Amino acid sequence: MAEERLSISDVLVARKRITGHIAPTPLRVSHWMSDLSQAEIWMKLENLQVTGSFKYRGALNALTFAKERGYGKVFTASAGNHGLGVAEAARITEREAVICLPKNVAPAKKQKLERYSVHLIEHGDDLEATEHFAMRMAQEKKGLYVSPYNNREVIAGQGTVGLEMYEIVPKLSTLIVAAGGGGLISGIGLVAKVINPKVRIVGVVADASPTLKNAIQSGRVVHTVQQETIADGIAGNIDPDTITFPLVQEVVDEWVAIEERDIRQAVFDFLEHEGMLIEGAAAAAVAAISAKYITFKPRERVAVVVCGGNISRNDWRQIVGDELLSKSSKG
Repeated sequence: MAEERLSISDVLVARKRITGHIAPTPLRVSHWMSDLSQAEIWMKLENLQVTGSFKYRGALNALTFAKERGYGKVFTASAGNHGLGVAEAARITEREAVICLPKNVAPAKKQKLERYSVHLIEHGDDLEATEHFAMRMAQEKKGLYVSPYNNREVIAGQGTVGLEMYEIVPKLSTLIVAAGGGGLISGIGLVAKVINPKVRIVGVVADASPTLKNAIQSGRVVHTVQQETIADGIAGNIDPDTITFPLVQEVVDEWVAIEERDIRQAVFDFLEHEGMLIEGAAAAAVAAISAKYITFKPRERVAVVVCGGNISRNDWRQIVGDELLSKSSKG
C-alpha cells in the first residue's frame, strides 16, 4: 500500500505537537532589502528559533511522533542544525538520541551539540556517507532513523514556518527559501500553494553545491560534485529516493544558484543592516535579493526565510575582516 500523500493537515497536526515548545519567530519588514528591490520584503527570522534554526520544528515533530509510537531511541545524521534540533527535541520528549556527524562538521555546531546528553559519533568525510552509516545503525539497533529532510514528520514540522508567515501577511506573492535536502521548502511550499495557488516559490542553492537544482534539471536526484561553501547547511548530496524530490518538483517555481562571494557579502550586509549574524544557508536566501538574482514587481509582498544563525566565529570574523579591509583599501 502506497504511503499517504503529505498534506496541509499533516502540518496542522505538527503544529499541535510542537506549540508551546517552539518560538513563533518574528516576520519583519527589511527596509534595506525593500529599498534594493523596490518590493516589500519580509524576513521570517528562524535564526531566532530555539537551537538557532528552523530545524527544531521538524525534529520536535518527528521525536514527538517517535514517542507516540513507542520508540525509545532515535538515530540521525546531521551537518549540525538538524542534530541540534534533535538534541533539544530528545530532551523535551525524553528520547535517547544518537547523532552522527561528518568529520567536517562546523566546529560551532559541534560545540553546541556537546552541551547535550546525546551520543555523538563522527563518521564519514561528507554527510552522504554519514547518513548511510546512521541509517545502518538505526536498523541494527532497532531504533527510528530521523532524516534531516527525507521524513514526513520533519517536512510537516518545517511547514509550520509557512503557516506562521501567512497568518501575519496573508497576501505574500513570492517566497524565497534556501534548499539543501528540501525539507523546509517542501513543507512551506505545501502550505503556501494551498493558501495561494499563484504564489511564486523560489528555491535557493549554493553554486558550490547545487544538488536539488541539478536534480530538478535532470528529472531525478543525481550525484553532484561538491565544492567548499560557507553555506554548509544546504550543502551535500541527498538520498536518491527522498520524498522531498517530487514535492519540490510540484511546489518550486524557479531556482537560483548563489555564488560564494555573494553569500559571504550577504552575511556582512545582514549584520550591517539588520544587526544580526546569520549562517551561510540563510545568507544565500538573502543574497538572492541583495545581489539581485531575482526581480520583483514594484511593491509586491515577498518573504525570505532567514533559516539559521549558527555561524562559526572563524567564518564571521574572516568575512567581517575581509570586508573592512576592502573598504579601507578603497578609502
